[in-house]
Amino acid sequence: MRKTFTYILLFFSGWVAAQQAPQYSMYMLNPYAYNPANAGLDNSLILTGVYRQQWSGLKGAPVTQHINAHMPLYMISSGVGLRVENDVIGAHTVTQAVVSYNYQMELGRNSLISLGLSGGYLQYALDGSKLRAPEGTYVEPVFSHTDLLLPDGKVRAGVPIFEIGVFAQLNKLEVGLAMQPVYAPALRSNTASGEFSLQTVSHYNASLAYSLEVNDRLTLRPALLVKSDIAETQTEISLVARWRENIFAGASFRGFTSSSKDAAILLAGIKLNEKTILAYAFDIPLSALNVANRGSHELMIRYNLNKQIGAGKLPPVIYNPRFF
Repeated sequence: MRKTFTYILLFFSGWVAAQQAPQYSMYMLNPYAYNPANAGLDNSLILTGVYRQQWSGLKGAPVTQHINAHMPLYMISSGVGLRVENDVIGAHTVTQAVVSYNYQMELGRNSLISLGLSGGYLQYALDGSKLRAPEGTYVEPVFSHTDLLLPDGKVRAGVPIFEIGVFAQLNKLEVGLAMQPVYAPALRSNTASGEFSLQTVSHYNASLAYSLEVNDRLTLRPALLVKSDIAETQTEISLVARWRENIFAGASFRGFTSSSKDAAILLAGIKLNEKTILAYAFDIPLSALNVANRGSHELMIRYNLNKQIGAGKLPPVIYNPRFF
């Protein structure tokens, strides 16, 4: 009975955490998070920090911290970046750090294509002290699952990871495609200690965005993000309006099928100064979990040095600059 329960528990918790890459509602403001080919395309040093609390009010719900930095290398028509991410879901913690490089080629005065590659390390940890088994003993000072397969403390496993991506900007249209690995913890059934090995599952991200200048004050930017592991696919569509370079607001909808429908999102932001943007998004839950949570919160701060670093070869002149 205990062994059967253990396998069910670890399989279910692993499936919940493993088959879900970290979710970000303001993906359109942070494209480097999804595609290494976006590093350096803002022609300046960019620093971005994100904090997300998903499914507020639901115990063990995901909490994610994300920071990244990227910049161009004009001398060799390239860009480099660094991304660090920490995702906590109940007893599970996934931490990863990757560095990125891309090569950018001009296709014309208003167009370019970028090919990107990332490499890094992903670590998965399971905190057994947050788990409870039906036949365990949890009366102080004794803490025991009474099960050899369930750890009483923390267990960890890590694996190198690699990502690839391509991004193309064609006048006012932007198109991206990337592959990112997502962890899949697996219990070694041939060991009595229940040690973890770590596998990765390839997830694919496709993005599409278009900038429409209504007038000299108002710009509209529709965007699309499709995420898939082949078995399951989720689509998110958004529209963001920017007014006078200083404020912006928008809305998104995530999930267009019964199995992927997740949330409607409202977002807004303000330009604090010439270099810093502060933005907030709120997810209105639409899935079956809407009875158990009060929505999701996401806060982003983005710093743009607004200065070319290292003269060398100047960046291509793009008729349609990036949204921010």
